[in-house]
Parts: sequence; structure tokens; C-alpha cells
Amino acid sequence: MITEKNIKKYASTVLLNTVDELFDNKQELIDNFYKEFIKTNKRNKHLKNNYKDNEVIDELILEELEKSFTQNDIGRVLQSNMVRENDKAIADLANILDEKLRPIAYDLRLLFNDNKKYDEFRKLVTENLVVSNMNLNTSTVKALKTMGMKGIEVAKIIQLITEIDN
Repeated sequence: MITEKNIKKYASTVLLNTVDELFDNKQELIDNFYKEFIKTNKRNKHLKNNYKDNEVIDELILEELEKSFTQNDIGRVLQSNMVRENDKAIADLANILDEKLRPIAYDLRLLFNDNKKYDEFRKLVTENLVVSNMNLNTSTVKALKTMGMKGIEVAKIIQLITEIDN
């Protein structure tokens, strides 16, 4: 059965935040939107059979939003929410990466010769992990290439990363 609870459970967080933001976080307007959504889609067999599929719910929510807002308004808010969620994911992953690098952090700092280069390395590795969905070794190699590093230091860094990534 299609309920507001199920919609909020299975729709993407980014889209739910977009709905809230488009309605200026006014609960009455948000509640009315979901009531209208349920009323519009109560006979939708595709939704009834796939209400746990976030892509189906998201698509229908977007269609419902287009009745009240322009595509530009929806896109602008959706984009800012996607960027915010991506930044949050990068920050979370950066913390996890720092934990993983802790046993070799001192050695890495020595190989980079300064904290600024080490911080750039951590940032690039984290972005590669999130955006490109790479593993730690591949992210490290790409980060080192981006930084223009060559030589024995690169081999030593990759060796250190390989030790903790196994």
C-alpha cells in the first residue's frame, strides 16, 4: 500500500530534502503535497508493484513536483541537495580514510615532505574513492599521478598503502 511513511522510507533522501526545501520546510504544504501524490497515484499499478524501488518513487515525485514548480526551480534545489550529500559523503569517507591511514600517516608525511602535500593527497584519494568508486590502491595511484609525483617516493607510498589495504 502506498502511504506517506512508505514514500519517505523508499524515496531518495536527496529528493525528500528537495521537496521539503521547495515548500520552504512548511509542514502543512509538505503534508498536502504527499496527500496529493498518494491521491494521484493510488491506482498506479507500476507504483503499487514497485513501491520499494526508489527510482520509481523518485520519478513519480518529480512528476508531481512539476505540477507546482518549474523544472529550473526543481533542478536548482535538487542540484544543491546532491552537492550537499556528496560533500557529506566525502567528509565521512575522509574520516574513514584517516583511520585507515593512521598506522602509516607518519611515514607518508615523511615521504611527502610537508603537510600541505599530504593533505592534498588525502583529499584526492577521498574524492577518487567517492566520485569514481575506485579502491584504495587505484585511488592512490590516480592521486599521485594528479599531483605529478614520480620516482622512488611513489613506489614507497604505494607499498605503504598496499600494506594497509590488504
